[in-house]
Amino acid sequence: MLASLENGAEMLVYDSQGRYRESFGRSGDGPGEFVEPGFGVLRPLPGGGVLVLDRFSRRITRLSATGEFVSLTDLGGGYVTNLIPLASGAAYVLAGWGHTEESERAEITQVIDLDGNMVEMIAIVPTDDAMRSFFFSPLATDEEGRVWRALPTEYAVEAWDPLDPNVVVRLEGRPAWFTPGPPPEGYPLEAPAPSVINGLRYESGLLWIATMVADDQWRDAVADRVPLVPLDPRKMVDGVVEVIDVDTGRLVARTVHDEMLWWTGDKSLLYTIRDDGLVPRAVLFAPSLAGDACPGRAGVGD
Repeated sequence: MLASLENGAEMLVYDSQGRYRESFGRSGDGPGEFVEPGFGVLRPLPGGGVLVLDRFSRRITRLSATGEFVSLTDLGGGYVTNLIPLASGAAYVLAGWGHTEESERAEITQVIDLDGNMVEMIAIVPTDDAMRSFFFSPLATDEEGRVWRALPTEYAVEAWDPLDPNVVVRLEGRPAWFTPGPPPEGYPLEAPAPSVINGLRYESGLLWIATMVADDQWRDAVADRVPLVPLDPRKMVDGVVEVIDVDTGRLVARTVHDEMLWWTGDKSLLYTIRDDGLVPRAVLFAPSLAGDACPGRAGVGD
């Protein structure tokens, strides 16, 4: 299932071979209606069904496995970019952005109940980097029920445990390819955005971290640009995927793609957009580890 900007309020369902099956959803403010789910997040639920985060209407809609409306949670005035249900099913973890007394912009991670009432504030991280304010707040859950979140301006992730919220597990690295914060002073407006973790995935003790970084050749792409033609992001941004052993902090594998990578709405697959003639097509990547190409190494992000 996916939601795209081109399809407005409709969500599209495809089978595992990429064949279209059906669509559902319509524009509006009523139950089962959406403003712009293409800017939101889709989260599958255990046993079937899906959560739809509609950022512009600031609502979470719960749908059955057949796409029928089940319930609606109003998020009030907060700007939410990501959500994930707790393993108990009794609450949601939300990641988004807001204002604080210390900073005009801050990433805010909190727990709300099914009616939209705040249960607990997990973290508030001030940042003055406007680029992250509308797109990036990666979340993932593990087999122990913990919620992993990426910090907005560091190569770092933290795990929050709903059963023991005072204990925080933190993994961090300082790889040379990660450039936090806004572009240095003097960089042209066409410079790519600074590095940012834009996806998390947990499976069997391994944490997959997807990062957007500036391509080594981005200056050539800016110098050769054609007037009135948008810059090609594939010539400006690379996708780096690292796999970390959570128990030891060891780097298990790293791959670098010469193109921007995104997580799908349910954060289980990676995808990119490539042109096939004049038709843009989504290309899916199934994260997997195999063979001698994935040796363990010490040092997260070394």
